[in-house]
Amino acid sequence: MRRALASLVIAAGALLVTPAAARTVVVAIGNNHGLPGELSLRYAERDAERFGGVMRRLGGVAPSDYIEVRGEQAEAVRATLHALNARIRRDGADDTALIVYYSGHADAEGLHLAGTTLKYDELQAIVAGSPARVRALVLDGCRSGGATRVKGARVVDEAFDIELDDRIEVEGLAIMTSSAAGEDSHESERLGGSFFTHHLVAGLVGAGDEDGDARVTLSEAYAYAARRTLASSGRTRQLQHPTYAYDIKGRGDFVMTRLDGVRDTGRLVLHAATTFLVRDGADDGPLRAELTTDRPSTPISLPAGDYFVQARFPDHYEEYRVEVEAGASVGLAERAGRRVAYARLVRKGGDGAAHGLYAGGTVHGPVLDGHRLTAGAGLGYDLTLPWATLGVRARFGHSRATEGLDGVVRSYAMGLSIARILDRPGFSAGLGLLVEGVHRTQDVEQAGAPTPASWGLALSGLVLIEANLGERVYLRLEGGPVTQLVRVARIDNGARIGDRVDTRFGAFGALGPGVRF
Repeated sequence: MRRALASLVIAAGALLVTPAAARTVVVAIGNNHGLPGELSLRYAERDAERFGGVMRRLGGVAPSDYIEVRGEQAEAVRATLHALNARIRRDGADDTALIVYYSGHADAEGLHLAGTTLKYDELQAIVAGSPARVRALVLDGCRSGGATRVKGARVVDEAFDIELDDRIEVEGLAIMTSSAAGEDSHESERLGGSFFTHHLVAGLVGAGDEDGDARVTLSEAYAYAARRTLASSGRTRQLQHPTYAYDIKGRGDFVMTRLDGVRDTGRLVLHAATTFLVRDGADDGPLRAELTTDRPSTPISLPAGDYFVQARFPDHYEEYRVEVEAGASVGLAERAGRRVAYARLVRKGGDGAAHGLYAGGTVHGPVLDGHRLTAGAGLGYDLTLPWATLGVRARFGHSRATEGLDGVVRSYAMGLSIARILDRPGFSAGLGLLVEGVHRTQDVEQAGAPTPASWGLALSGLVLIEANLGERVYLRLEGGPVTQLVRVARIDNGARIGDRVDTRFGAFGALGPGVRF
């Protein structure tokens, strides 16, 4: 996990009067290597590529207006930005927006670029001094909240609002960060990138479109990314608290991406206010987006292609396979998804754990000589983890002698089980082991005779099949061979002279319903 995430956004200027004529220039800077002694990052350069990709696809950025700088030192970044400012000035800046993105190591003073440092003061001066009418800087690096040491800086836990109307008239400077100056930030191996950039990209493809106008503004994208970053960092040792600083005159906002009318792109309409995973191709394909919507019917923009979509609910998941066609819209509400109980999805390698209870009748082969089968009842609890299902179970049973004075034998058992369960449509099957401690008492029919009692140990192979009766309810059939260690009396000429431990072999079976939570 990386210690490199914060976001700084400097925005100033306004949208063009005719948005279709606007020109957006993007510089995406990524560097996996910081100063000597800093651990190399895994996803910083990939994050820069992802941000640049969504801006090229949905932000109207022409190939000639996209520059990617990966693995370079501060001097190369500095020279690139100065040359770009000169080009914008030469080409005409009135209809131009400049967005500079960075992902990599940083601290409270500046960016760490392959053994060199680019100070925030210098970086801000280059971007703020650009002739472009709109200037935006997005930084993704540890403790870059130090860049907000300007008028109005404060830590915020909730999204800020920029008042919008039909007139886009913003002048000034705004600085926003996804963590405070003294906070570390993180990469996620599961997400394949940093928390903030992952959620920022999700916001730009549509999850951040709060007003549903098919346009994601700077404040909408940041507000969504900040909320989700704070939630994601809640599962780490240190929270990331978004901050912002501002000095803005006028009203308005900058549109980062447009979700309709984009070539080779379609729209997927999500059907519920919940969390969605979108994967390319199949259920084991690369993660395209993890996003959480606050309202139903949220559209997101995706390249034309096949996708596997998982909608996550508290007690079940819904899985969909959809084809997104260029220029078309497909809604999940219109498609038949497959409902999957939580335990079944956990066993497929999902996050977290599930649990449940089951009960039923049991039968064991004879343990003592001259006795019938032991019939009884059992109760169990299962904890389902991605790698195995762990269980705790208790049972009671009794058997009667076929002859003699042995009477009734009652058995009380407590056990632990571990099983590996595979899911198939309509049912699940598994193999495992069960270890039980067993206490037996024997009612002797001879008047005045003492009641013998003993402890034993049982080791069982476990074969089980679960048939689904509903989303949470199932019927379990299980059984297997049993090896038991039993303490029995040693008899000589009708007199008990001591005890011995015998090994007895047999089998068991059980059948009953269960419920998952």
